[in-house]
Amino acid sequence: MYSLKSIKLYFFSIFKLFFLNFRTFYYKSSYYNKKLITFIPDRIFYTPSTFLSASLSTISNDFYKIANATPELLWQTNLKDKLKFENLHSFLWLARVDRKNNKIITKDIIRSWINIFSNYNPNTWKMDITAKRIIAWASNTDITLENSDKEYKDRFFLSIIKQSNFLSKNLNSLFHGSNKIICCAAIMLSGMIFKENEFSYKVGIKELERIVKNYFDENGFPKSRNPEEVFICIKYLILIREWHKEAQRPIPDFLNEIISKCGNCYTMLSCSNKQFPLFNGATEINYKDYDVFLKTLKYKFTNKNYEISDLIKIKKNKFEFFIDCGNPPPNIFAKYYQAGCLAFELISKKQKVICNSGYGKYLSPKLTEISCSTAAHSTLYINDTSSCIFQKNKFINQIYGNSLIQKHRIIEKSYSENNDFYIIAASHNGYEKKFGYIHKRSVKISKKEDKIFGCDELKKTKNCSDSLNYFIRFHIYPNTKVVKTMAGNSILISLSNGEGWSLFSETNNFEIEKNIFLGNKNKIINNESVSMSGSIAQEIVSIKWIIEKVN
Repeated sequence: MYSLKSIKLYFFSIFKLFFLNFRTFYYKSSYYNKKLITFIPDRIFYTPSTFLSASLSTISNDFYKIANATPELLWQTNLKDKLKFENLHSFLWLARVDRKNNKIITKDIIRSWINIFSNYNPNTWKMDITAKRIIAWASNTDITLENSDKEYKDRFFLSIIKQSNFLSKNLNSLFHGSNKIICCAAIMLSGMIFKENEFSYKVGIKELERIVKNYFDENGFPKSRNPEEVFICIKYLILIREWHKEAQRPIPDFLNEIISKCGNCYTMLSCSNKQFPLFNGATEINYKDYDVFLKTLKYKFTNKNYEISDLIKIKKNKFEFFIDCGNPPPNIFAKYYQAGCLAFELISKKQKVICNSGYGKYLSPKLTEISCSTAAHSTLYINDTSSCIFQKNKFINQIYGNSLIQKHRIIEKSYSENNDFYIIAASHNGYEKKFGYIHKRSVKISKKEDKIFGCDELKKTKNCSDSLNYFIRFHIYPNTKVVKTMAGNSILISLSNGEGWSLFSETNNFEIEKNIFLGNKNKIINNESVSMSGSIAQEIVSIKWIIEKVN
């Protein structure tokens, strides 16, 4: 069954890649680039606030030190440095440029970009990069356009129109997701700043409504189940709403509704360390500045739920605990999915103690593959096998991202509490077909102490002749000291904030292993993980552990 599906996907992927190569050849033609020119505007009728676009970027002031830059040298940034390349060509850093001293060099940089990249380029005209560039150029006209000559102004307007038309013509080629929201925002903005381009606004707002209906669940959480997508979506949805207010346009009801729901998800994911948990494709995001932005604009979201999109959060005093008890998303939304079912993260006094490894999408394809594995998460796995089976074919992955051949299914999930404990239990069948065992994780969190009682249980459902071994990993956040005691069945964890924690097991000894943390977008960071393992020889195997704060 799976092989037949894979064969179909393989041949469809080969066909799609052939089509994409042909399309790229066509897009590079002078004929196509002339078709993108529909008109050249005379002036801008709405100027978006720079303050609004500044919320999109976390890049520090003068990230590229443009005051001393030679424009042509900027474009020599290596494509392999994916994050820097995308940041450079998106131009979102314009919002943080010194307005007083860099007006002339900024125009020189944009003029240079137009000279080199005015026609389609498959790297610099990627949909999301193009969309961000339109937003950045239009939102910083005090340094990109003001006091410019007519020739520059005409070329500037022409470039925005070409890029906007390119997005409009290719919008349907994108799957529903945060990138499509970004593209809709850029298309709508081009229709708002040029009154002759009103049709683009209508295209963008109509497609945005369609995305909202198809991409978000009933709680306003993206169906990818990726916390990072919540942050991206809320930023661009609020940006679109604020543009409507500035331009004195009516705000659509669906936009207000999804911002309210998605904002509540944002609040639920928020932690004392100002970072979101690392589940399902997320990388580290520090949203401290964005919280200030929301407060300035008087946005206030609330959330009273302990669970959204099968992510359960327990918060008490200075202690926060997250666990993923959900099924994988549909394949159309699984591009960045990681097999971290029943993995958890622990934050105490604004610092992570236990974490997941993060997602290496900006680092390398190999690290991306590694970060998708169950072993890259703080949970249990059997025989070095993940709870989901990912498609390995490079052609299929090139088209679909993380296509899943086999998915686990949550077969039990419960949450309860009493006077003494928060109690979470969930189980999945990700290892049943191959190994004949169900994995159940039970967690009891004390209300009176900073103490977690955990139990991982493997229950046999059918015979399997293979020799089976389980592994449980607890990934320790970087820059944390870890020491194993003489007894071997306990670990001392020392945080940089001065706190100490212990990890203890009645049933197993621990091992400390060198590891890598992939949650940082810019670099690989060394860290350590604590693991315990054993053979699976009984009908029911129970592995108990305790995490406790110590003086």
